Amino acid sequence: MKKTLLVLFLGIIVIVAIVLINTFTFSSKQVESEIAKVEVEAKISLLSKAITFQTISHKKGMIDDSAFVGFHNFLKSSFPLLDSMLERELVSDYSLIYTWAGSDKSLEPLVLAGHMDVVPVEYSSQDEWEAKPFSGDVIDGHIYGRGTIDDKGSIIAILQAVEQLLKKGFTPKRTVILCFGHDEEIGGETGAKVMADILEKRGVRAWMVVDEGGTLATGIVPGIDQTVALIGTSEKGYVSLEISADMPGGHSSMPEKSNALEAVNAAVYTLKNNPLPNRLTNPIEGFIDHVGPHLPFTQKMAFANTWLFKPLIFSVYEKSASGAALIHTTQTATVFNSGIKDNIVPNRAKAIVNYRLLPGDEPEAILQRAKEIIEDTNIRVIIYDGFGVAASPVSSYENEQFQQLSSVIRAVNKDVLVSPYLVLGATDGRYYYNITDNVFRFSPIPLQKKDLKRIHGINERISVEGFQQSVNFYATLISSM
Repeated sequence: MKKTLLVLFLGIIVIVAIVLINTFTFSSKQVESEIAKVEVEAKISLLSKAITFQTISHKKGMIDDSAFVGFHNFLKSSFPLLDSMLERELVSDYSLIYTWAGSDKSLEPLVLAGHMDVVPVEYSSQDEWEAKPFSGDVIDGHIYGRGTIDDKGSIIAILQAVEQLLKKGFTPKRTVILCFGHDEEIGGETGAKVMADILEKRGVRAWMVVDEGGTLATGIVPGIDQTVALIGTSEKGYVSLEISADMPGGHSSMPEKSNALEAVNAAVYTLKNNPLPNRLTNPIEGFIDHVGPHLPFTQKMAFANTWLFKPLIFSVYEKSASGAALIHTTQTATVFNSGIKDNIVPNRAKAIVNYRLLPGDEPEAILQRAKEIIEDTNIRVIIYDGFGVAASPVSSYENEQFQQLSSVIRAVNKDVLVSPYLVLGATDGRYYYNITDNVFRFSPIPLQKKDLKRIHGINERISVEGFQQSVNFYATLISSM
């Protein structure tokens, strides 16, 4: 008995020692930037004007030609040097490729991507906006309007950076290619996908692609007070399952033991009670390594010893929707259709359950898992609209490209932390892996926790100061190449 207690005590001592050693040697991975910040003029009026063009993504095939043509003409007149000195191509009628030839053709090009389209504004919410959704008004140091964050703010910042560098007589050593899609909000299949295919057919191999996704986050990362630049090294996949049943209906006064509506409801309930397991993926492991050393001691200890404290980390992240989404493939019911009258038992019911997939989870595997869990012969489960896409490949956060991007961020934004991250939504970035292994999702826009609801929501806006820094970021990035 004494020997057992002694072994147990020694085991505890060894574990404590390992935990403490790992914690105290858990050092910062932040790079000291030796890049000089490039400051150029940012014209707020150009972003304000860009917002007035209602380049809305509706359903596929529904394009407001006048809005996109008007926006294109606005770009021509607003950026005359860029329009005359860069090669401009129109793709799929509405997307744009600009090529700025570099002086050294042996260097792989830098690709800066973005999208011109925006999501609609819900009619019933328009009165809740502090400024009209497509006004571009400037109020209390913020530019308001749909697209300021997602994604015209970045596009106009890129174009202004290029225009100002051209004005200074700058020529990049590395070719710079700008790819601006028109249908990102509805899948990007005729915009970014086609542009990426065109570049691939031309034999382009990009050194790095920078698209939207991550942000300059303040008060968003638990335990960190300073701003964290979140660089998306991957994005979650997407699939929705259609859960349906066809069963005899009839008069509600003589109901059968079950009906289509109840069967579908039970199936959705079963899925809800069987969530997918938590796990750490490469982007989140990178996040732990880069953010962990800067956390308070207890949290730092947990991040330094995930082999021991992984369950604790999961329990903390599960407390918020955004945190939980980082550690497991999410599933949530989004649509339910059944019934026409209160005294008629419906013959048919249908529900849609949406999934956002962690790297490693495949749409077909999600479908098969759902069928096995539901185990009801009355239920039919299929992939909704036949569309499903796995998470994107994962770009490395340990290579020269990531370090270069990190250095540029820290040159423009002093004292920020830089970290890999998993983007929860979908971006055009996923299409560019055919021309590079290095796709990074980062918008140099400062956001606080309260601003997250503004994306696709009410009172979308960007600060004037944040927009100025965005222009400087792209000018510095291009110059650093």
